[in-house]
Amino acid sequence: MKGRIIVAIFAIGATLGILVYVWSVGGFGGDQEVDEGGDAVVAELTGPFDAEIKLDASVTYQTIDNFGASDAWSMDPIGKHWTEENKNRVADLLFSREKGIGLSAWRFNIGAGSAVTDRNIIPDPWRRAEAFKMTEDGEYDWSKQSGQQWFLRAAKERGVETLIAFVNSPPVWMTKNGHAQPDASVGSTNLKEGYEDKFATFLVDVLEHFREEGLEFQYISPINEPTWDWNNAWQEGNRYNNEDLRRVILALHKELKERGLDAQISAPDGVEITALLDNEYFTKFTKQAMYMGGANNLGMGKYREYIKELLGDPEMKEAVGNKIASHSYWSDYSRPGDDRLGELRDLLAANLRKYDPEAKYWVTEYCILGDYGPGRDLGIDPALFVARTIHFDLTRAGASAWQWWTAVSKVDYKDGLIYTDFNNVKDEQNILTSKILWTLGNYSKFIRPGAVRISLTGLDEEARSGLFGSAYVHEGEQMVTVVFVNDGQETERVKVDLGGLAANVLEMHVTSADHDLEHVEDIEVRPDGLLAVEIPPCSIVTLYGGLDH
Repeated sequence: MKGRIIVAIFAIGATLGILVYVWSVGGFGGDQEVDEGGDAVVAELTGPFDAEIKLDASVTYQTIDNFGASDAWSMDPIGKHWTEENKNRVADLLFSREKGIGLSAWRFNIGAGSAVTDRNIIPDPWRRAEAFKMTEDGEYDWSKQSGQQWFLRAAKERGVETLIAFVNSPPVWMTKNGHAQPDASVGSTNLKEGYEDKFATFLVDVLEHFREEGLEFQYISPINEPTWDWNNAWQEGNRYNNEDLRRVILALHKELKERGLDAQISAPDGVEITALLDNEYFTKFTKQAMYMGGANNLGMGKYREYIKELLGDPEMKEAVGNKIASHSYWSDYSRPGDDRLGELRDLLAANLRKYDPEAKYWVTEYCILGDYGPGRDLGIDPALFVARTIHFDLTRAGASAWQWWTAVSKVDYKDGLIYTDFNNVKDEQNILTSKILWTLGNYSKFIRPGAVRISLTGLDEEARSGLFGSAYVHEGEQMVTVVFVNDGQETERVKVDLGGLAANVLEMHVTSADHDLEHVEDIEVRPDGLLAVEIPPCSIVTLYGGLDH
């Protein structure tokens, strides 16, 4: 049987110019031998090597569900106002494995109606959203959010396997202040008291409609970043203390069951890892008694300890399954005494296992925030920063899914995969791809749903800079993926032992200052499963080929 093998090599550093060298079989000065037929080339692998890596497919970790992004909120104006040609170009870049990065998940925002009610408090029209139902007694208008619907269909048509509906705020007619964001007067949440069942009915109505349209959502996320207070947020949002959250999730679970929908609830979409942790794990990391960020300072209840609330309560766990969904904001660095890349993620994984050894973790939103966030940068440096974050989410937190925030951005910030300067109907519809887009593609295009992370040894697991690595095997497609991250400034000479996985030729796909996920080389693997590669600084490399059995 012939399947596929992928070896993805990610090299990260500070130098912009790179040149990648790969010795097909000899590597670093080995003498080549050619058989009498002149076909196979065999050579000794001679060092020195900076690292010698070995895979072990008998040791397994998490199963990968998807890599994705969201449509908030730019896809609606783009879908409404751009030409079919340009919309298809964007869709191909996001969803196609042949023409783009082959995302396997797409997050569709169910709007609250701020496009009508909140023009004065959300100044940027690209941050408002329409709603399918604008009054309690009104009819549904399925023509709304038409631009988002165009891209939802485009994702499905291009083979995206997982569709996720998510909500930032309940519809404005369900909120206490009539807006799609709270203010200081509304209390613990902006959802009207006793409206949990109506909110659930609304969400399931939306899911049913799209199922009838052939666009079935596999997941529904009813709450987004419940910890944040969201007052004067300039976007749709809502806070929920833990009791509010419980009522919303249980009402939705009941409605889904009664109406026979298979969509799973994704929750809590926490704002940051520290908000998820039990107090004891939070204290281990911070030496503080409990997380007090966001709305915890309002004196209106508890907005933290989501792992305990969802997985430690049998009724809640029945509603959400064994999955915790959250965001990696403010968790993308390591400093002395504040090791968020390593220690924080280790504590997260341990906290999850406390309640369920099979607990699953999804990163459902990330972009670069903090001091590094401001300023659009299409280049390789922010892409390398993101690649390192993805690596630690996958290897230390054990993430089964990894999803970027907004797919297309028009602002001067590091929040987009694709950028445009289009703002009004008559503006040029330009499409600017970022290195972050292509870096995500080095993962999403080749590590497909169903791949399982396996053991990779030979690197310093305590390093927060230098050379990192991870490996994945897909039993169904018979492929293996090896990912290296090198954020040093020197080229790394690496010998890779595929651990008994037989391969002949591997394609080499490079993202760097000079390449956008480009197929630059074919590499011949030795009969003993060894290969050698030079990994330059500032590059992301995927090696892709077939397994022979």
